Amino acid sequence: MAWTRLLPLGEVPVGSARPVRLGPDELLVCRPADAVVYVLEDVCSHDGSSLGAQDLDGGAVTCPRHGARFDIASGAVLRSPAPVGIAVFPARIALDWVEADLED
Repeated sequence: MAWTRLLPLGEVPVGSARPVRLGPDELLVCRPADAVVYVLEDVCSHDGSSLGAQDLDGGAVTCPRHGARFDIASGAVLRSPAPVGIAVFPARIALDWVEADLED
């Protein structure tokens, strides 16, 4: 695995999601608990819009445009109109940084 630093852990309060742009990658860092992070693609599969910064709701993020919901651990669709899930990347906390493995 090739770990990439995304942002300091302190920039993502517990219970929230924060977007990160890293080159061509649009990512969403989710922190449901103190020592747990998930990294998803920050693109709704319904219309291609950003999921954006938000408070987490029961382990899910919601698209602000049309209400599609995605599970933060698996990327699976929890509520339409999203037709398919979104990508989830391996993530970890290392030295107070959120890191992800973004390699295909």
